[in-house]
Amino acid sequence: MDMTEKLDENRYRCVLEGPRSPVFNLFWESFKEDRSLTFARVLHASFQTGWRIPGAAMCRPGPGRERYIFETLRRWARRVCDLCRVELEVTGREKLEPDRTYLVVANHSSPMDIPVLYSALPLLAGFVANALFLKIPVFSHWMKMSGAVFVDQGRPDQEFSSFRKMVGTLRKGRSLILFPEGGIHQGDGLGVFRRGGVHTAVFANVPIIPVCLKGTGDVLRAGSFAIHKGRNVRIDFGDPVDPARLNRFERKNIEFVVYNRLLGMKT
Repeated sequence: MDMTEKLDENRYRCVLEGPRSPVFNLFWESFKEDRSLTFARVLHASFQTGWRIPGAAMCRPGPGRERYIFETLRRWARRVCDLCRVELEVTGREKLEPDRTYLVVANHSSPMDIPVLYSALPLLAGFVANALFLKIPVFSHWMKMSGAVFVDQGRPDQEFSSFRKMVGTLRKGRSLILFPEGGIHQGDGLGVFRRGGVHTAVFANVPIIPVCLKGTGDVLRAGSFAIHKGRNVRIDFGDPVDPARLNRFERKNIEFVVYNRLLGMKT
């Protein structure tokens, strides 16, 4: 079997938890695999945002500071897309009201999903992210500043704590981006949705926006450091799913409602 067929996101965990520093491990693996050095340039662009950290620290808490944080993230995301020569096609963005709070639910097929979503999303939103991201310096700082909620998967006590943080974050008016498959799904269709995350929208009484991403896996496959430039990526924003407009059965099983909606958009 071709070794590339065995690639999955667990490779990133092994790299970040290796014997040397996570930064060294990331650069070393990318140098070995990506002779064009595109992945290394993406890493460099990520760490370059560190020079803006003092500016964020000096901003008073409030709208100005939030604009600064998300401007930094969007600049980073667009820089990454430029380095990878990714062409974005976005549809349905007008369905979102910029001043409203949403739980954005997207399929997850590549690490490229993160910069692509930040490039296309017309909202100030934090990610619900794997706690593994905390090992990446600078980028983890901006994720924390954006209101991200980190999930330590496999630890029920920590997962419940993250659920409560998600509900609290949404109730405070900060939108969140969730990959409900719980990891990167390769292949057709969708992976099984984790039940908890989608239900935070019911508890916080905020609408869910399903987002279908197509083509990110062609740019960067899960577990790989080889970036394929010049690919097209499509981002489709679906119609909002408002828990307040669902019946009791649909609210109780909202993950299936959203799953079917997103599966229809993908297929």
